[in-house]
Amino acid sequence: YPPSPRCMDEAHDAAVRKLLKNAPIPFKLVTETLFKVLTNIINNPDEPKYCELNRDSATFTEKISSCAGGLAFLKASGFVADGEVMRIQPPIEVERLRRTRAVLKEAVRAYGEECVRRTQEQMQRENAEAAGKLRELQEANRKHRSKSDIAAATERESIMRGVQIDRADWERQRDPTNLK
Repeated sequence: YPPSPRCMDEAHDAAVRKLLKNAPIPFKLVTETLFKVLTNIINNPDEPKYCELNRDSATFTEKISSCAGGLAFLKASGFVADGEVMRIQPPIEVERLRRTRAVLKEAVRAYGEECVRRTQEQMQRENAEAAGKLRELQEANRKHRSKSDIAAATERESIMRGVQIDRADWERQRDPTNLK
């Protein structure tokens, strides 16, 4: 995994390191959800419905708590568990949340770069393996062709001997002095 992006503090750094360990689909789900949560609070800091997340909801479970680093990132962003909800603690610092969202964006960028790097490495390994198999097939084909070429040459020689015999017979038959 890539080094975690520059974070605001150790809590974010640890949460981002955990987020980066997710497989691509869970990573996408958790980061999109966290991004949306942060954006909603930034755009509506005085709206209570955006400042609370129901911990028992299927969405929360599937998209945040089941993914490595999801809860840790929320906590690093100022959320605390309060019974059945996670609530961001007042006062809501919009600028801090913007920086937190920027950290999340950087984590997504770093994850994407790492995925591209791993994909390229995998493609290089597969290409090298395919090139090796191609060389093996070419060598086997060369050996097969050699055997085929020898068999074809032998057959051609046999045909040519037969043609020469037929010509000699034909010449003898056309020669009026030959009484055989």
